[in-house]
Amino acid sequence: MKDFWVEELQNQRKGRLKKLLVFLGFIAIIIIILVLILIYMYNLEFRQWCDGHIINKEITQKNTKTIELDANENAQIYAYDKYICVFRKKTLEFYNRIGTKEKEIEVDINKAVFTSAGRYMAISEENGQTFYLICGKEKLFENKIEGNISQINVSRSGYVSTVISNASYKSIVDVYDKTGKEIFRTNLVSSRVADVSISKDSKYLAIAEIDISGILIQSSIQIVSIDLAQTNSEEAIIYKYQAPTGKLILNIEYQEKGKLICMYDDSIESLQNQNSSELLKLGEKKLSFMTIELNNKVAILEEVPTGDYLSDTYVNIINSDTLKSKKYIAKDVAKSIVTSQNKIAINFGTELHIINTQGILIKKYISETEINEIVITDNFVGVVYRDRIQIIKI
Repeated sequence: MKDFWVEELQNQRKGRLKKLLVFLGFIAIIIIILVLILIYMYNLEFRQWCDGHIINKEITQKNTKTIELDANENAQIYAYDKYICVFRKKTLEFYNRIGTKEKEIEVDINKAVFTSAGRYMAISEENGQTFYLICGKEKLFENKIEGNISQINVSRSGYVSTVISNASYKSIVDVYDKTGKEIFRTNLVSSRVADVSISKDSKYLAIAEIDISGILIQSSIQIVSIDLAQTNSEEAIIYKYQAPTGKLILNIEYQEKGKLICMYDDSIESLQNQNSSELLKLGEKKLSFMTIELNNKVAILEEVPTGDYLSDTYVNIINSDTLKSKKYIAKDVAKSIVTSQNKIAINFGTELHIINTQGILIKKYISETEINEIVITDNFVGVVYRDRIQIIKI
């Protein structure tokens, strides 16, 4: 009887020990996985080795859906929200990310200029008088203006801004609400508009101007209150920032919290609460591309020589709030880039690298022929050839 109880006690101890070992082994596996994830996130060389040898991120044409095109039609392709748009013969066709046509609408435009934010897309005639606002797949309004539209922008709330040129002024900036009602207009006599941007909350309009009437270039930015513009247009301009003389402003983009990112020929700066601060000095770097059209990020692509006639591409993605940066390196020279809010597609000719704003490779697309045009949203990338569009889900 005694031996039985001793043996039973030993078996219970062995059982508990076995459970403890299994539990400790499970915890060890979890810790190892977490460590590997952290190393993958923060160690560039380890991440690139994993992407190339362990994680299958490489795809080819057979892994993608196709939208067929007529090579002789000269169709224009654009992507926004959940759709790839094919514009041909004054018809705008909407395709989903599996290549199925969902709808088409007629627009009286010959050659289109597209812009979008969220679910809204504005489309205008290139240097023409007609523009449309579309939400999802529905046409909200059509407007016709006097003069020629040189730029068009839209906000996430459906406000549309147009830059118009005519004989009387260098530029005219018009703002419309999503019903097509004009709510603000300003005429610029001595300067031309480099770019405009509407804040994420649609409270402010920023207008970047360039005055070249003097000996040196003078860039400035005026901030317009859209609310005041609807009630008292004379007091709508609430602030005007003068950049140092000689700086050429190229592009502006509102990001979160009313922060306006300003790209100059020699730097990228942030303008907020009437204060300007430098995010990045461009200096003597050999930059191939820059973009500020990301969600709270800016990105620069730098060519770094590695030998005779050889260069790598360094993609530096900088957080505009914290100034912390992430890096992605490719062993080739970039030919073009396109961006959505949180994704960057880099064209290397017959390879397309799609990365996120953490510098992590999402997909690498291998093409049989040279890639010339790319369209992108946060959900998919369209690789445009003469006779088809290949859709890459991301």
